[in-house]
Amino acid sequence: MPTIEDLKKQALFEGLDDGELAKLLPNIQKITVAKDNHIFTEGEPTKGIYMIHDGKVEVKRKLQLDTKSKMLVMLRNIQSDEIKHTADGWENRFALLGPGQYFGELSILEGKKKHGAEAVALQDTALFILSAENFMELETTATETMVKIMKSIAKVMSGNVRALDKRILKALTGH
Repeated sequence: MPTIEDLKKQALFEGLDDGELAKLLPNIQKITVAKDNHIFTEGEPTKGIYMIHDGKVEVKRKLQLDTKSKMLVMLRNIQSDEIKHTADGWENRFALLGPGQYFGELSILEGKKKHGAEAVALQDTALFILSAENFMELETTATETMVKIMKSIAKVMSGNVRALDKRILKALTGH
């Protein structure tokens, strides 16, 4: 089980005080995932929001590209490893995450029962999980805490949108 000090290091809980974190502790589960193992796969049931305590995680999705799209990707030569061809086909890396960061929140916020991407441990990784059920329960049992958590999510999502905008501009202009 994590400690309050462990939870203070998580971006998801930025702005929460010790009392709020103490109330969350019983709802947080710790798991470990060995290097190169999936944390979840596309289409697998959603379990919750995953927070990285230690390790590194890649979140990616398989791409269904037609021949024309494959050629455009190759010709554009985006010079990044975000879109790449693997033995299993084409894939797009959404995120490369480390300690303090989280993932899986989109499935929870959108009320999806299944993941739309996959997450793989790139190193031996320790994770904390806030289950989907516990997350939803916070809406009614700890409204003020939930507002702070949602602000943290909005802040990270805003940064992600800005980064995506830059990647799209780079892909379009080649710069």
